[in-house]
Amino acid sequence: MTILQKFKETLLRISGYLIPLVQQIPTLGIYTGLMTLPLLAVLAILFMQFPINIVGMVAELITMSLMSISVLIANLITFVGLFLTVYSVIYLQRHKKEGLVTTGPYRFIRHPQYTGFLLITLGLTVFSYWWLSNTFGIGWLSKEATVAVWFIQLGIYLALALVEESYLLKTVGEHYTAYKKTTSFFIPIGRVNRFDIPISIGILSIVMFLLILVQAIGNPFIFS
Repeated sequence: MTILQKFKETLLRISGYLIPLVQQIPTLGIYTGLMTLPLLAVLAILFMQFPINIVGMVAELITMSLMSISVLIANLITFVGLFLTVYSVIYLQRHKKEGLVTTGPYRFIRHPQYTGFLLITLGLTVFSYWWLSNTFGIGWLSKEATVAVWFIQLGIYLALALVEESYLLKTVGEHYTAYKKTTSFFIPIGRVNRFDIPISIGILSIVMFLLILVQAIGNPFIFS
């Protein structure tokens, strides 16, 4: 089977998983669609790296977690992000009729859904980096390009969050201004100041670079 045929086969397999999700976008509204598309795009790109199905990928994640320290940490980050995303969506749906939601996960960070999306894809990107490093380069993107895609997604979610905050400042006004002064952007960092946004972006970036650095230095294994 040629590389092009493998690519087409992988694309068709991924489409089968993503189409049901994309079909829900119109019913969720335009803004929810904009929120979801960057996540779906990154997941599609990452899944194209693996010549396996979703069930096989989960099994591989678990297996590698027992071997590679960096992959273990990455997988924990992925599952934390998944939990945060699901919890935030459910909590928001149950309380949004009350007005500006500032409780639950929104008590600690202003955009928990975005943080969840970023953590999910951060962990999967690190796993993809490991995969490309240990499978003779299987995949249609290089290791560096795969990591770059995640940073592009980070920039997109930063832009979406800033647009959302601008809208809320206009519609909610002082209530949202007060909320911003006490609640962090993407990462709970305690006292909020004017450097809140760059600190959140910096922490996420540093975590990514550190996990990739561990891979590049020697990819230590728990069991050798």
